Amino acid sequence: AVVSTQSTGTINNLYNTVILCEKGLKVFEDSVKSQIEKHILKTIGTDLIRATFSILAEEYECPYSGDTLKLDSLIPYLPKGAKPHGTSLITSITSGSDVAEFLENYSALTDPQFTQLLVRKLDKKKERNLVFAKKQALLESLKLEEKAGELLNIATSLMFLKQQSCLLHIPGRCISSVLKVVSAGLSEEQQHLLEGLQADVVAELRGEAEMSVERKQALRGLVTDIVFGKHDE
Repeated sequence: AVVSTQSTGTINNLYNTVILCEKGLKVFEDSVKSQIEKHILKTIGTDLIRATFSILAEEYECPYSGDTLKLDSLIPYLPKGAKPHGTSLITSITSGSDVAEFLENYSALTDPQFTQLLVRKLDKKKERNLVFAKKQALLESLKLEEKAGELLNIATSLMFLKQQSCLLHIPGRCISSVLKVVSAGLSEEQQHLLEGLQADVVAELRGEAEMSVERKQALRGLVTDIVFGKHDE
């Protein structure tokens, strides 16, 4: 089976997004790091494995109907050398919390001896392009998002990207841990403003008080200043 260019593009984008999320993990304490790793694997990791396994199912003539391939049904059809990697990847996305191990197994499973699918790590220039594209998408979302919780998540991702040049993909419960890391790189005035805005978001999420339009705009303004380097210390 010839692998479509569209599938290859989607898979390479997901694969390199996982790599760029993994790069940023080193700044977190282990307890936070493992929560973020679980989240990356359950979300982007799952999308990557579903897309990849669908292609392998076609290559190895593993029958499946509709869009949903039952992942473990592919394993018996894989060559002997590929089976352990396939099994480990299923474990990773269902209950794992080690992105580096996931990437190792993924790289082994998509070796040219097992598949025609070409999965490549991006070179520095293409990596910068991917980060830039994600940044532009986040900036667009920052303008449009009205839900306070989502807005803070987007804001956090943008500030983290500015400081670490890495992508962030986190569950909501880890936002405060990420903001601690982000705050360390801000001026005292920015830190103070960010703390107040974060408190407003928490109050809305708890149903205590709605975050005003002005305060949401203040959060957008702060993030834009940080991302574009104004008052950046």
